[in-house]
Amino acid sequence: MKNKTCACIMIFSSLIFSILFFSCNNTTETKLVYTESDTIKKSVKEKEQTITWTQELEEDRLSKRISRSSMQLGPDVPYSKEVFKITNKNKKVVYPDLPDFGSLDTRNINSNLKEKLNNFCKSLSSENHSGADAFFSRKYIFNYVFFIKDLEEGWKSKFKQNFPDDDELFTKWTFGEPFIGSEIMQIPVRFYSTCGIIDVTIFLNSSGNNEFYQITIDRWKKV
Repeated sequence: MKNKTCACIMIFSSLIFSILFFSCNNTTETKLVYTESDTIKKSVKEKEQTITWTQELEEDRLSKRISRSSMQLGPDVPYSKEVFKITNKNKKVVYPDLPDFGSLDTRNINSNLKEKLNNFCKSLSSENHSGADAFFSRKYIFNYVFFIKDLEEGWKSKFKQNFPDDDELFTKWTFGEPFIGSEIMQIPVRFYSTCGIIDVTIFLNSSGNNEFYQITIDRWKKV
C-alpha cells in the first residue's frame, strides 16, 4: 500500500511538472512574439513622428487647361500676339548640319563670293574641267594641278570606277560654314556624284578678288 501511495505521488508530481513546463514554454513564446510586435510598432510610430508632411502645392495644376491667352508673363503682362512677335524675333536661328561636314550656315558668304564659288564648281564639273584653273592665283596654279591629279586618281581607287570623261562629273554641291580670317578664308564644299560624295576645302584670299590658292580633298564616301 505504501508503494502504491509513493507511485501515485510520483505520477502526480510528474504530471504537475509537465504542466508547469509546457505552460512556461508557451508563456515565454507568447511573450516573445508580443515583444517583437510591440518593438516593430514602436519603431514605425517613432519613424512616422520624424517625417514632416506638407500640403500639396497647386494640387489642381495638372488638371487645369492652359491656353496661350491664359498665360501670364508677369502680374500685369498677359501673353499676347505682340509679345509673341517680340520673343520670336529674339530666337537664335539654328542651321542644319551634315555628318562629317559641319554646319550649313553660309550667312558670312556674300552673294558675289557665292556666285564665284558656284561658277567654279560648274567649271570643275564640266568636261576637262574647262575654265576651273582661271579661278586660281597664277602664283599657286600648281596647287590646282595637284588637286586635279588627286581627284582623278582618287576617283578610281575610292569609287572603283574610271574617271568620267563627260560633263556630268557632279550632280550638285553645297557650301558649309566658312572660316574667315584677316587674310585667309576657308570654305568647305560637298560635291555629289552618282558614285558618291567628295568633301573639299577651298582656301582663298579674304580681301580683294578672292583668288583661290589651295583646294584639298578631305574625304570620300562611296554610295
